[in-house]
Amino acid sequence: MIQARGHSLQASQVVLHQSVELLAAHLGVSRVTFYKHLATLHSLGLVASRGHTSAYGGLARKDGTLFAVSLKPGHRARLRYDDLRHQWRNLGDDIASGTRTAWAFLQKLRGVNSHSNKEKQRVELQNLKSWAVRPGITESPVKDDCKGQTQDYVYSLEILSETHPRRRAEAVDRYAQALAAGYGDHSNLNFWRWVLWRAIDSDHRGEGGLYRLQNALTRLAVDIQEWKGLKKPGALLVHRLKECGLYEQFQQPVINN
Repeated sequence: MIQARGHSLQASQVVLHQSVELLAAHLGVSRVTFYKHLATLHSLGLVASRGHTSAYGGLARKDGTLFAVSLKPGHRARLRYDDLRHQWRNLGDDIASGTRTAWAFLQKLRGVNSHSNKEKQRVELQNLKSWAVRPGITESPVKDDCKGQTQDYVYSLEILSETHPRRRAEAVDRYAQALAAGYGDHSNLNFWRWVLWRAIDSDHRGEGGLYRLQNALTRLAVDIQEWKGLKKPGALLVHRLKECGLYEQFQQPVINN
């Protein structure tokens, strides 16, 4: 589900944050049955898992579950201290939103006090992927235009800099696909990946690359609306980045993150 990148440990397993409630609903089993089968995976060393907590209301509250999944034969999955101490989500903000929790999502699917059919209640794989990229988020904002939820990606670019290094490659790829689709530039996906990676690197240098890229993308959305028949939005973005000096920054050697 999540691409691993980096040193050998990261190539041997992947660590992700998930909701047991959503996983069980996707599989169509109870949580009791889910944990029964999870115990088998634990005994085989294929999966390691542990509840993760965040501070909320002055107390430590469970915000989901961490899963380490083995990707190589012979490798025993395990969670490390850095995985457990990482802040995978802002639980307070997600609860305050009223929508970014597993409970709220399941209520939306089923309908409060309704008799929705089981087909409408199903948790899709895409919902789990969305959560794995950004815990609390269950909907994919990828669309074929520059409107609506595609802009959610633009407005949340800073998440890429904060994403756990083990999960960043998947997040960048997801954002690149969303932006390429949203800006009508499907054939230029590698360019969007490159822009995002360099913007993250610029951000880590303290140069505000993601914020400045956000401004350029917002302007590009206006350009597309005003410039009917624009054939190369990626080329126009490069022009905008050169105008603000960001493209030159992107040419600098990559630093270790």
